[in-house]
Amino acid sequence: MYKRISILFGLFMFLFCGMFFAIDYLSNKENLRDVALNQQSYNLKISDVRGNIYDCNNKLLVNKEKKLIAAVIPCTESLTALTGVVEDSKKEDLYSKCSKNVPFTIEIMKPVKCQYVKIFEVPIRFSGITLAPHIIGYLSGDKIGVCGIEREYNDYLSGKDQCICVKYDINAVGKLLSGKKEFIKDKSYLNSKGIVLNIDEKIQTIAEETAGKYIDRGAVIVSEVPNCELRACVSVPGFSPQNIVPYLNDKNSPLLNRILASFNLGSIFKIITSASAIEYGIDSNVVYDCQGSNKVEDATFRCYGGKKHGEINMEQAMAYSCNGYFVELIKKIPPNFILKMSKKFRLGHKIKITPEMISSGGVLPSLESLENIKTLANFSFGQGKLMATPLQVIGIVNSVASGGIYFNPKLIKGLCDENMKIVNKKIIRDERERIISENTANKLKDYMRASVEYGTSLKCQSEFVTAGAKTSTAQTGIVENNKKVEQSWIAGFFPFDNPKYCVVVLSEAGRGGGESCGPVFKEISERITTEILNYN
Repeated sequence: MYKRISILFGLFMFLFCGMFFAIDYLSNKENLRDVALNQQSYNLKISDVRGNIYDCNNKLLVNKEKKLIAAVIPCTESLTALTGVVEDSKKEDLYSKCSKNVPFTIEIMKPVKCQYVKIFEVPIRFSGITLAPHIIGYLSGDKIGVCGIEREYNDYLSGKDQCICVKYDINAVGKLLSGKKEFIKDKSYLNSKGIVLNIDEKIQTIAEETAGKYIDRGAVIVSEVPNCELRACVSVPGFSPQNIVPYLNDKNSPLLNRILASFNLGSIFKIITSASAIEYGIDSNVVYDCQGSNKVEDATFRCYGGKKHGEINMEQAMAYSCNGYFVELIKKIPPNFILKMSKKFRLGHKIKITPEMISSGGVLPSLESLENIKTLANFSFGQGKLMATPLQVIGIVNSVASGGIYFNPKLIKGLCDENMKIVNKKIIRDERERIISENTANKLKDYMRASVEYGTSLKCQSEFVTAGAKTSTAQTGIVENNKKVEQSWIAGFFPFDNPKYCVVVLSEAGRGGGESCGPVFKEISERITTEILNYN
């Protein structure tokens, strides 16, 4: 028993001595002592890396400007280097952060050379005037997309672990380890990937500047013929995505995307009434004697201002926007035929320009309601319960300009990777359908040209470009400041001989389509012709 205890005691002492000498050996190795002290690391985030949003020519619509962010190890040298390049408003913050032993970031005005300061150039998401804010959207305080493209494609734009970071080695009590190099993780190359829109920066700028001159509340859309790519989408009033707080309680609802909202349509619907009549086989040369009003049972329908147009045919009726002509015309067309034609032009149909950015379907009367002759008469020139969105209207006029083929409006060109290569084009299924004959479309184009040459669209006339257009002045039943609110429109295309672009203008409380919207159409068509197409 005594012998066994002696053996165990000797073995224990041998192991103890071995451990003692091992610890003493390791403690004298500087590199291993540091390993023992290096219990953790400190990650300093410089910036999130968020993908770009581009126009159709790969020009940036966000991240257009950059700023300098310094990653700083607090010490006397870094404080001295940064004092002269930090804005006065940030100097107190600089002094406070330098008094601690924790690496920090601060925005600087220009680069400095200091071994304790690393400088990064990072994009500013929104700066100056952000074009198409209702399409692009804005971010929350924690950089998450709240609406528009920013929200719908938030996961693709932000991605997983997309950031610029600096990792510092620290000991168990949080102090920086001297002599250790920081590790930089830079994913900034990934902000080249993103979303490519069909928006054209130059055309969007022209449309926004022009709308801002003439419209208080409304919308402007420019599409390219024939495929109906959306080159400009303007909702007025606009907003700045840098700070949306001032807009939240604005009575004019600047955050509302009006291109997706429905409004009373009015006489632009005469395009569809005319198309229905021609397709049904009615002679467009039939003459109607307009006396300024037309009585249907106990209801009287007047032309604008009660003006007498005299004997006119379909072209002249479209040009002068004669209500009486179309009241008589619609009596010759079966209600189900004109309703079917309206649906071909996508009235009553929601328009999807991204998987989640979807317009209102508007309001289309039921077939049963059109059995009432007075309702049908009102419908003939776009009054009553009929409502449509600017997106639906651009589809109507684009169908005429393209020779009778409907193309769905298209906002997104595709998703691109960090090498600017399109990796996904099929965002929305492409719709194309012949809805009227080419002959009918050509007649409608002629009628719209007549409207510009001698009718209600005279204010669209330009010495630089020929165009076709149709005006609308829609009654709403709304009263503001003791005045009846009328929603004014103009929709048209240019150049006439070879249509390249379509334009839709809405003034939510205008003074008539020609008066309020004609100058917008004219200026946009002239500037695109001279500045984009270079036709002088």
